Amino acid sequence: MTAPAFKELASSLKRKSSLITEWANSANYLKDATEITGVSDALVMAETEQDVIETVNFARKNNLSIVPRGAGTGLSGGCVPDKGSIVLSTEKINHLNIDREKKVAIVGPGVITKSIQEEAARHKLYYPPDPASYSESTIGGNVAEGAGGLRCKRFGVTKDYVLGIQGITADGNRIQTGCYSNDSGFALTDIINASEGTLVILTEITLRLIEPVRPGDTFLVAFDAPKDAAQTVSDIVNAGIIPNVLEFLDGDAAACSNKYEKTEGLEKAAAILLIESSNEGGQSQISQIKNFCEKNNCSFIRHESDPQKADKLWKIRRNLSKAVKQISKIRISEDVAVPISKFPELVDYVFFMNDTSELRINSFGHAGDGNLHVNFMSEDDTPDGHELIEREIERLLNKTVELGGTLTGEHGIGLAKRKYLRLEFDGPTIQYMKTFKEIFDPAKILNPGKIFEN
Repeated sequence: MTAPAFKELASSLKRKSSLITEWANSANYLKDATEITGVSDALVMAETEQDVIETVNFARKNNLSIVPRGAGTGLSGGCVPDKGSIVLSTEKINHLNIDREKKVAIVGPGVITKSIQEEAARHKLYYPPDPASYSESTIGGNVAEGAGGLRCKRFGVTKDYVLGIQGITADGNRIQTGCYSNDSGFALTDIINASEGTLVILTEITLRLIEPVRPGDTFLVAFDAPKDAAQTVSDIVNAGIIPNVLEFLDGDAAACSNKYEKTEGLEKAAAILLIESSNEGGQSQISQIKNFCEKNNCSFIRHESDPQKADKLWKIRRNLSKAVKQISKIRISEDVAVPISKFPELVDYVFFMNDTSELRINSFGHAGDGNLHVNFMSEDDTPDGHELIEREIERLLNKTVELGGTLTGEHGIGLAKRKYLRLEFDGPTIQYMKTFKEIFDPAKILNPGKIFEN
């Protein structure tokens, strides 16, 4: 549609300026962190739920699709638009209220995850989900993509804290789930969680909060072999120890982070673990963690009980995405997950891939629940270069499924992995997923082309 054709929509929004049809200063809204870039007819910066309703009604009337968007930090192409679409940003629907008595946060989808954590802390409460992008990702995006985070092994992931969802359906009606409907009827919250903007446009979320958790001690542990680090993870989990955080970086990922910001102990590491013990475990847990690290031939160990000194160590992990992005022309990040008993084998396989591939391949992730993020990096930005990356990604995904794992731990399927869905799911299962989509969105106007190829 041409810009003048959108005048009707502009006049129905809270602010006419919320509608943008010139992309010169808004090109970032055509892509996410994958750098896959799309095209779109218009951008709506919704400020209210009514703005969302007006946009949905206008799109349906004019045979346009809608691509919901948070902060655009996703790594699956989940908010990349196509021709004949409206990008609907909910970043300005960012109300945030804490109910201390009920221990809940009532938030708009545009609230930054870190802001929820900070506001909860001011009310002496705690929001545990902690994706690495927490300082820039929105809660709406976290819910839509099924985000995990560094604390996932002990405290769970985003969906474990969603008590209810309010959103707008493809026919312009409001849907209320979970606590918004007195927790009666079908468990629609579970269906909408991680549905990647294909079923409902989120306008409000109620999150469960818990009592404050005091940080435990932090360990930075280096190893001469990636498999030894992965075996340490397996040993810790199999012993029934559940640290607050248990993160893995292979040697190449550690080197990338160290180049970005120097840290003692990373110079020659083939792999590292970053571990935060839980206070419930006390000195016994700290001793057990040290023993497992030493048993598996760690080459360096640093133990910090001072939270400020420990925070500097966690920058190794939080800086990683930026560090990797700086050193390569092309970076594709996958987020596979396997049963924890298979984690050493998966890590070893990625090490083998890096050793035998023309690409630079490294890995890191939430080791406590078997979630491994694998970066594929190249300087060859040609069709042949991209084809090589796709072949290597397919090798990883096939191996993951062979080990009993899943194609995505937290990034979602989106555009990037929709053609691989058949590796994990059989035909009838995929068809039932499509049936849910048809029930919620029979005209297929909400984020079309994501998850499924057709």
